[in-house]
Amino acid sequence: MIYYKYRSLDNIKFLLDIFLNQRLYAAPYTSMNDPMEGHYFHRSGKLSPEFKSALKGKKDSYGIVSLSEVNDNALMWAHYANGHNGIAIGIEISSPNYEIVPIKYDGLSHLTQKFEHEPAEAAKRILSHKLEIWDYEKEHRVFVQHEKFVPVKIKEVIFGRRVSPHDKEFFEKLIKKLCGSEIQIKSENA
Repeated sequence: MIYYKYRSLDNIKFLLDIFLNQRLYAAPYTSMNDPMEGHYFHRSGKLSPEFKSALKGKKDSYGIVSLSEVNDNALMWAHYANGHNGIAIGIEISSPNYEIVPIKYDGLSHLTQKFEHEPAEAAKRILSHKLEIWDYEKEHRVFVQHEKFVPVKIKEVIFGRRVSPHDKEFFEKLIKKLCGSEIQIKSENA
């Protein structure tokens, strides 16, 4: 399956890293744009201080690559690709060793007592749930530990409708030089 990473063209260093090294940065959950990221509900009984500490440690230990299953959502283009002035990079995850988790848009995760013995599973569960308002993202996440990047195979690049012809020509040549001519280059809604 091809997943999409929407990016601005503004930070050339980050873009070059993606194309030159065929990898995506795995960010900590605290740097995500959803202020409710990592929050959860717990209704039955009290969580022990040891569990809360272990849970926080596990959440902090994950790096997350957020991807979308769609390449044509106007809000995604607006929010993550500089108002249609950026790109959507179509990728495949290079290794089958990475678990790709679809996000559930059913509100914050509800923890039960059964998770108290498994802080790693609880942390991943919490980080796999988002509020319904984010449903348009159709997000999937790659979770890693002890890694800063996830290797990918770039399959296509889609330019936003507001990218100037001059910028498109420049970046298309650059991408083809770095990644080879087999990458498909497209324009948004084309």
